Amino acid sequence: MKKLLLFLLSGLFLLISVSILTADENVSVSAEISPLELVPGGEGILTVTFNITEGFHQTRSDDFFFISFENNAWFPMSEIIYPEGIFKDGLENYYGSVTLKANFIVSENIHAGEQKAQIKAAWQICDDEGVCFFPEEVIIEVPVQITGEPSLENQSFITLLKFLFFAFLGGLLLNIMPCVLPILSMRALNLVRQSQNDRKSIFIGSMLYGAGVLASLLILGVIVIILKMTGQLVGWGFQFQNPLFVMSLITIIFIFALSLFDIFIINAPGMNKMAAASNKKGWLGSFFNGIFAVLLATPCTAPFLGAALGFAFSQPPFFILTSFAAIGIGFALPFVLIGIWPKLIQSLPKPGPWMDTFKEIMGFLLFGTVLYLLSSLRFQISSDSLYKFLIFLTLTSFIAWLYGKLSKPGSKFKSPFSGLIIALILLTVSAYFFIDTAPKTTDVENSVLREGWEKFNPAAIDQYRAEGKGIFLAFGAKWCSVCKINEGRVLFTEKGDSFFNERSILRIKGDYTNKDPEIDEWIKKFGKAGVPVYVYYPPDGGDFIIFPEILSFSLLEENIPLTSKKKRLDDSMFLIQPSN
Repeated sequence: MKKLLLFLLSGLFLLISVSILTADENVSVSAEISPLELVPGGEGILTVTFNITEGFHQTRSDDFFFISFENNAWFPMSEIIYPEGIFKDGLENYYGSVTLKANFIVSENIHAGEQKAQIKAAWQICDDEGVCFFPEEVIIEVPVQITGEPSLENQSFITLLKFLFFAFLGGLLLNIMPCVLPILSMRALNLVRQSQNDRKSIFIGSMLYGAGVLASLLILGVIVIILKMTGQLVGWGFQFQNPLFVMSLITIIFIFALSLFDIFIINAPGMNKMAAASNKKGWLGSFFNGIFAVLLATPCTAPFLGAALGFAFSQPPFFILTSFAAIGIGFALPFVLIGIWPKLIQSLPKPGPWMDTFKEIMGFLLFGTVLYLLSSLRFQISSDSLYKFLIFLTLTSFIAWLYGKLSKPGSKFKSPFSGLIIALILLTVSAYFFIDTAPKTTDVENSVLREGWEKFNPAAIDQYRAEGKGIFLAFGAKWCSVCKINEGRVLFTEKGDSFFNERSILRIKGDYTNKDPEIDEWIKKFGKAGVPVYVYYPPDGGDFIIFPEILSFSLLEENIPLTSKKKRLDDSMFLIQPSN
């Protein structure tokens, strides 16, 4: 009897021990899949976040800490991406919130419509005393929308046309974005100069401008395709995250601005004779104006453009190129129409001495563009690197002045290329010594974040949503002029602070100035291809709302009222997506 009692007590003790060691209240798990819509044969990203209670930790282990698909035949998964943990006693440990990710491919055999992705999340936590619990696992069902076959032939023809029209319309609206104003003004000035020429010259000049726009965008599309094939997530304006590209663009615009003050004039061999008989010099300028316009337009997104590119980037290469071509056609259309109907130029002022003054004003405007890009660059490179680059720009201005002296008529240099060769050598040497892309070593975003805003943190968003709090999420970048306009007019104002405070809405800012894979994924998840992106999560856990690229207080007030009743956006430029 005593042995039986002892056996029962031992069993009870063992059950209690197992119950304690397998208790999962110290770990909460959430999972999500992006993009929201999957295509058979396409790719997706699985993200699983483990929130571990203070006083416990998870040790990295492929056997006891992992994520996987239960229905792996539908979603073949690649290797798990583990974040960097904290090493202690030769072990890599994770504390607080830890996120595991993995890329996966959607099976060609999966059926269209809503499907349930069954995700297994496994863990084995230990306390600070070194006592480890028994391994745990949970199955999480995440609904996913399968849109249909991946090939363009089987896509909805209406859907393809819709997004191509969005791309065209977005390209057209880029013309009114502030970042392209200097180049468009210069193009208008060239048209005024050509207004006294024959119709053929005006037509060719406008077509070459359009060719420059189209060629630049197609090259950008090819770059996007190559990067996508390497597995990298890219978005509109991604090249501005590269400080070397920003430095190169600043240098080109700076030199171009100097030329508008006639500090130097580039004369290729025989150009003077050709210019006397034809407009070829102006035609070349028209082509490069188109290239410059695209370079300055890429940090901007316009209404419709984000949704169009977000869809295009998930499609095969041919459709990506077609979408970029549609953007180019829309962007170049106003000046192409002027080339077809030159009488439209008559609405512009007649040629005269004012043109030289206007040209110099545009030069100052380009200097302003240089300062704007420098204000972005300072968040990408160290202070010492920025100081060196300013020295390089100063030397560049001297080299441009020297080139102007050496190449002007009456110079002792017999060859027209002599001055240019000397200038290029000096510019190359200066770049070698003073171009440095050393990154910043501190988190600048935290030091400049406006009071009342929090830095983007996916775990915090999950927590706030679980607590039933309203959230306004903003993704922007220092090089994004539309972002700065929205912040200066709406978000980062006293009226904006009052608006969000009255409604008890938390504000979260994601900085996309530099490359950030996590923000890349979130932008893609919302069906966008670049910044700005503005998303509102209502406190009642309902559908989140994706706002357009250009904000206004009337738009916010209409869709985020003080009362719980919420009017839904139904304009085609807005998107409403189901909550995760």
